[in-house]
Amino acid sequence: MKLVYVTDSYAHPLVGGGGISRTTRIMAKALHDLYGHACYSVYANLNGEKPQDEPVFQDEYQWQNSEVFCDYIRKLGKCIIIVQIPCLIANLVYQCAGELPNAKIITAYHGAPGYELVPLEREVTRYHLQHKIDAKWTLKQRILELGMNLLPVSFFKNLLRKKYAFPYQYSDKLVVLAQGVIDQYADYAHTTKDKYVAIPNARSFEEVRLEKDKYLHPEILVVARLEDKQKHILELLQIWQTIQEDNRWQDWTLRIVGDGIDMPLYENYVAQNAIARVCFEGQKNPLTYYQNASIFLMTSAFEGLPMTILEAQQCGCIPILYDSFASAKDVVTHGETGFLIPYRDQVCYISTLQQLMSDADLRKKMSEACVKSSERFSVENVATQWNELFHQLEP
Repeated sequence: MKLVYVTDSYAHPLVGGGGISRTTRIMAKALHDLYGHACYSVYANLNGEKPQDEPVFQDEYQWQNSEVFCDYIRKLGKCIIIVQIPCLIANLVYQCAGELPNAKIITAYHGAPGYELVPLEREVTRYHLQHKIDAKWTLKQRILELGMNLLPVSFFKNLLRKKYAFPYQYSDKLVVLAQGVIDQYADYAHTTKDKYVAIPNARSFEEVRLEKDKYLHPEILVVARLEDKQKHILELLQIWQTIQEDNRWQDWTLRIVGDGIDMPLYENYVAQNAIARVCFEGQKNPLTYYQNASIFLMTSAFEGLPMTILEAQQCGCIPILYDSFASAKDVVTHGETGFLIPYRDQVCYISTLQQLMSDADLRKKMSEACVKSSERFSVENVATQWNELFHQLEP
């Protein structure tokens, strides 16, 4: 079967696209290796040069225009087009749908419906405007926040209806990352639920070697894009500020792996508040950091199904996160494979982190449970779910 993956950026995590690029390549390779599917890549943008690595796709084609794309798909013959991200190129694919009778379209939605309505923190807004960082976008977010104080949320949800309904209308199936996301998406799109399918992301690493005593490592890890509207790293630093003021935790270190527009904000906050034992590692391959850390932290306001949690669990790194997105309960069993904290409850977050830091036996037990639980998200298991869906739609 021919599978055509459509992405906004070149599908490689070292060039652009981040987690979506990573999961695209992982799954395309698995579907070829396990089931013999021929995989193709169509992308809109290439930032930098193509890396020289193991080939995954039979052909990698940079989008030119709709007419050329239609000719490209017709030459392939019967195929399934998998739209990996809502963007301009995705809308053009939907507009071409009627001209491609031999193609089926799947939209894979990796996000959280309604993320647009999450306000930007005021201290972040001030910093962005003061330093002219994404000032136009920041002002739009501020106007949205003011509007939400005056008008009901239903008004803004109705404004988003077309955005969510459009992919559903032109797709044969719409894949989301968790069962709970189906209700959210259908609510925003005002659709029935007959086209929805829930398939999670797969964990990233093929093989991980772990030290038997890694649960004893006094390392706490964050792996994230440093952008505060979603990730709320500033709040995480406030939590760590309280933790590090207690002398019991002087051996523990917080490492933050990632980069983004709000990195200077976080570095300034740490410096101005003299917060100890925080290391900004920059954009790095996170595997070594997962292997060295015993605890993983997340304070996101919204997520689809974050690959970082799957990666952390695969490496026996115990996650603590806000119960702020639909897939959280699909990944974490509270008290067994991590902890789910009520959203924005810093007191509960701090006490839970302190409990885990102080109890090595609990960390050992939960670390082992995380590794075992992560098997559900193995590449083989997730590829099987995709393969079953393809056979349902086989042109």
